[in-house]
This record gives sequence, C-alpha cells and structure tokens, in this order.
Amino acid sequence: MGLLSRPRTRRLPSLRAYNALLVAAGAAAAPAAGVLALARPGWRRGLGDRLGRGWRRPAGHPVLWAHAASVGEVEGLVPLVERWRERHPRGGVVASSLTATGADAARRRLPGVDVRVLPLDVPWLVRSVVRRVAPDLFLFSENEIWPNLLRELARRGCPTVQVSGRMSERASRTLGRFPRFAADLLGCVSLFCVQGEDHRRRLLSLGVREDRVVVTGSLKGDGVAAEPPWFVPTLRDAGRPVFVAGATRPGEESVILDACSSLAPGAPLLVLAPRHPERFDEVARLAAGRGLRVLRRSALREPESFDPAAVDVFLLDSLGELAGVYAAADVAFVGGTLVPVGGHNLLEAARAGVPVVVGPHREKVLAFSDALVAAGAGAVVPDADGLADALRRFLAPGAGRLAGEAARTLAARESGGLEATWRAIESLEASRVGEA
Repeated sequence: MGLLSRPRTRRLPSLRAYNALLVAAGAAAAPAAGVLALARPGWRRGLGDRLGRGWRRPAGHPVLWAHAASVGEVEGLVPLVERWRERHPRGGVVASSLTATGADAARRRLPGVDVRVLPLDVPWLVRSVVRRVAPDLFLFSENEIWPNLLRELARRGCPTVQVSGRMSERASRTLGRFPRFAADLLGCVSLFCVQGEDHRRRLLSLGVREDRVVVTGSLKGDGVAAEPPWFVPTLRDAGRPVFVAGATRPGEESVILDACSSLAPGAPLLVLAPRHPERFDEVARLAAGRGLRVLRRSALREPESFDPAAVDVFLLDSLGELAGVYAAADVAFVGGTLVPVGGHNLLEAARAGVPVVVGPHREKVLAFSDALVAAGAGAVVPDADGLADALRRFLAPGAGRLAGEAARTLAARESGGLEATWRAIESLEASRVGEA
C-alpha cells in the first residue's frame, strides 16, 4: 500500500468555542485533578505523555500513528497495525491509547512499537506532538474524535482514517445542533470505516460525503478465542458453576454480589474482573466486607495454591487475562452496562462459548447484544434480581451449553472487518492517486 494523498489544509474557526469551553472546564477541574493525582498513583501514569513530553518520530519511513481508546479497542486495532507493518517493513509505528491500561495492552501486543498515552486535546500540545511525530497516516478507532488533534493532522496534510467507527444517536443529535462545527470537524477525516449502516446514515445526515463513508464492520470481530491462563483448568474443576463478571465499573460489583448472594446455597464461584486496576483494592474490600472469602489472582503462584472450594470471589487483579478466563465460565456478565457507560466487548465471552448477560445501558454493543438475546445466547437484565434470574436460567442443566454454542456461532459471523477495512483504505489510496 502506498501513502494516501494528503487532505487539504483546513481552517476551523468553529473550534474557538470548543477551545474556550475546554480551557474553562480544565481550569475548573484542575484543583480536584491535582488532589486525585497525589492521592492515587494510577492517575499519574502517562501524565508526561498527556502533557506532550517525550513524543518523537520513530525510525523508518513511512510512519503510522494508530490510536485506540482502551484495552478492547487496542485489541481490535492490533491486527490492522500488523497488516500495515507487513506492507511497510521499513516503516515506523507510534501507537497511543486514551488510558494507561490501554497503553499497557498495546505494549504487550505490539513489541518494538513506541506506545504513548494520548496528549490532552489542547491546541499547543497536539501541535507540538504532531510536529514531532510527523505521521504519514493516522488511524483512530471507534469514536475517538478529538477536534484539535484532527484539525492539526489535517493542517499538516496527514490522512486520517476512522476504523470500527461509531456515531451514536446521541452524538449525532448533539453535533447536529452545531452544523458548522460538525462540518469543520468531520471534514478533517479522510475516510470513515464504520461498524454498521446506522452509523453511516448518521454521518451522512451530518453532511459527510457518501464516498467518504463505508461500512466495514468492527475490527473486534476478527479476534480469536484467547489462550486461557494456567489457572483456568483449576477453575473448570471447581466442582461448581463459574460466573465471570468482566470489565465491571463502579456500582456494578454491588449488584453482582447481591445477585450471587441470592443464589446461596449453591451460588457459583464468582470471578470478578474490575475494568480499571486502580479499583482492585476497593473491590476486594467490598467483597470481603460482605463476609465473602476473596482470593486475588496476584496471590497465586502455582496451581496447588488454588483451592476453589475455599473461595467465594476470585478477584482477577491482573491485566490481559480476562479474555482467556472466559473459557472457565458457565455464564458471563460484561460490564459498563448496569451503569450508563454503553457496554464493553461482548465478543471475548461469546468466542469462548459462554452465554452473555448485560445490563440495560448497552448503546455501544446494541446490535450484537440483540443478536445474542434473539438466539437465546444472552440476556438483558435491569438489576440484581434480573441478574439472579438470568443466572438460574443459564445454569440449569444443559441450558448453558446450548446457549454458549449459539454465542460462539454468532461471534464467528462477526469476522471480516479487518479485510473490509484494509480494502477500503487501499481503495481510497487508489482513488486519490488517480485524482492526482
């Protein structure tokens, strides 16, 4: 693949209001953010990157900058970056994530790549970073639309491509209230590779040209079932059902613990995996405070040290193992859905052949969660009582196995996003070369 021709430099006067609000919000939040950064070491991770320090252009030519929000989006973007590296063996890659945990995942999956936490979307910071990195192509996943960054990339003539793109109904309505800002902002993007027709339709309604939007599906659909960690066989042989609650957010763990408690006696062994590492201690205290026997993954050294019969809650206080742990589950819950986040990656559990339960806040995973429910491979629950009912249903003899096979089949149908996205990028390159 050759380099994409460069977009025209754009002036975005409509960004002035955005930047004024950004400065005001930053000034208001600075004192609280400073206190939290002192109190919680995790908040300081990647601070230098966020402030634009240490960024540089990698060796090689051309240079790709690939950006994803967090761990799940990083996992989806990795195969596309690897494809680019195969085509450009002499090229250089910079990867970034919005979160420190996402950056950690990128370092594990992309050895030899310079990985950073995305700088704050402040004009002078992104201007300095873009100047130093000087990318020849910028890929960004899902809805990581940062106005000043995209504007600076366009100003410097760097093609930008959204992959696994999403445009929610709420975001579309909000942007629709500011048509000039929407036109200026979305005009900085060379190509939108979106997950479905609904996202394409919303972009078109905001004035994006038809030839700049293509439905390619999600890159997450091309993943494979993760390799189970060494302790998974011990979980499987626990002598009781295993319930894995993954990527949980504040407020969800209490609901999950309530649901499991309502099933006692005979409650499943709960594997609890908080979304963010800085919450591991908090969640451990929450479970222990209910009189539950908690074992932390970090305390395991060898299989013989793990007796599932002596554990109520197995706290997965590790990074990068959740996808493989789903292989031990009889039922899975995926977080960010009982609280208004919109949901996290359901495909990891579905690929493992596990029925998947979610809460009502599932805007980011709506289509696949609907497909799971329709196939009898998933459930949407509003609260602890609903979650307990779903657990009883899927833990009934034979029910979980049939539901899990249906989930695995649906997950397999989600593949193809990588090839479609790559073809779209190559097609854009060819059309731009023809226009040159």
